[in-house]
Amino acid sequence: MGASAARELHSSEFSEREWTEAAEQGNAFFDIAKTLGILAAVTLVSLMFDALGFSEVTIVVTYVLGVLLTAIATPKRIYCFLSSAVSVLAFNFFFTTPRYSFQAWGKEYPGTFAVMFVVAFVASWLTMQLREQARCAAVASRRTQVLLDCDQLLQACRTSDEIVNVMCRQLIKLLGYDVTWLCAAGKGLAKPKTLRLSGAVDTTPLGSSEQSCAQWVFEHNKCSGATTSTSSEASCLYLTVRASDVIFGVVGIHVGHENINSDERSIVLSIIGETALALERDRALAEREAAAVLAKNEQLRANLLRSISHDLRTPLTAISGNADILLSEDVSIEKADRRRLLADIYDDAQWLTNLVENLLAATKLENGTVRLNLTCEAVDDMIEEALRHVSREARSHQIQVVPTDDILLVRADGHLVVQVIVNLINNAITHTPAGSHIVIAADRNGDFVRVSIRDDGPGIPDAEKERVFESFYTINHGQADSHRSMGLGLFLCRSIVEAHGGTIYVTDSHPHGCVFVFTLPAEEIPRDDAK
Repeated sequence: MGASAARELHSSEFSEREWTEAAEQGNAFFDIAKTLGILAAVTLVSLMFDALGFSEVTIVVTYVLGVLLTAIATPKRIYCFLSSAVSVLAFNFFFTTPRYSFQAWGKEYPGTFAVMFVVAFVASWLTMQLREQARCAAVASRRTQVLLDCDQLLQACRTSDEIVNVMCRQLIKLLGYDVTWLCAAGKGLAKPKTLRLSGAVDTTPLGSSEQSCAQWVFEHNKCSGATTSTSSEASCLYLTVRASDVIFGVVGIHVGHENINSDERSIVLSIIGETALALERDRALAEREAAAVLAKNEQLRANLLRSISHDLRTPLTAISGNADILLSEDVSIEKADRRRLLADIYDDAQWLTNLVENLLAATKLENGTVRLNLTCEAVDDMIEEALRHVSREARSHQIQVVPTDDILLVRADGHLVVQVIVNLINNAITHTPAGSHIVIAADRNGDFVRVSIRDDGPGIPDAEKERVFESFYTINHGQADSHRSMGLGLFLCRSIVEAHGGTIYVTDSHPHGCVFVFTLPAEEIPRDDAK
């Protein structure tokens, strides 16, 4: 919890206990002063009424009103009793004959005094009852509000730590005591975290007796500690936070030797119950997310195995068949045919080698184990290097490199970027007929260098443009099923480019075909400042 939240908790949120004590307890000196002050004011008003010729009934009612005001201004009945008695004495002293003495000559005065005292005291008693009912209603409303706030705050939580913080804050708001949280860790409890009334978070370890008590509560799933018959010498009341058969931890309330009444205990258990349900919901959500990730990984693994089992069979069968023909002693093979068979074996072996490299690179990028070796690289040099490693089928296509006016430099891992260019060129070769044109160009675009590979093949439908960069996805069949197209090349290109902080996308080429474009952060040409 942040410092601002802590200050808010400390300054603007009084606990129910603090609120109740403030309502019930006051300074005795000030309460007596208020009682006497009200009596003095009522007496002065009554003397004014008497001087104006008002009857004694008016003066008696004025004193009864003073007792009612005392019942409103003071928290205890003793002040109402005191006010009633002193009001009778004051009426006798100031307004009965003889004046300014406590004697009364009229026979009706004793009855008047008795009725005046009873009326004043009963009226003040009823006022105190109404005040107590209002206080109880306010306390009940506050408890209800604490529960409603707790439920709303828990629903807005996204992590278990946020859920626990809400629970601790609401318990402090309700009770006015420090709260300690001990999270379950295997068969024991983790280090405690105490939220203070001031809002500060304390991670000081508990004493051995307190830790033992909390551990006992965790193991036996029973409350223990202060205000209980078990380990009553402890300074905290410990309760488990659990849902179903899972115990998420133990919460300790620093009540000391003060008791928690039944209503407060009921609210505490409700808050802890809601917290347990929220933690259970958070755990279930985490398990569902983990299950979804596992299912996705299983699907990827299934796609990989299916693709490998299908796609590797054809080149391996071709390699083994051609090698068997070459090794056969009973077959006479012309030199040209022998060379063709050897070329087929070489092409299939090269394809398998590129496949393995893509698989390894994709796995490392996904696991985050690849560390980019960033250096200043010339784009023209990387394109030239890539053309030396493209497929042998490139000889049946017309590949053109557009020269650049300036030297374009990028901050990149040269080996990985060469692999991106090779994959994009091989992708164009694979998906365009023999004789197609492939144009490679590069230019400066703000703080980035843009590299494009354009072809005049059949192109890519708009619905497929975003998905072509997914792993194991191909245009023809949605999933990789055809020879020399496992759907890893473009996925690997995107992973490498994004790891460099660039972007990659595909657009249409007019009149037909497509253009793959990727960007890399540009590097300025080093200048010789030693001139």
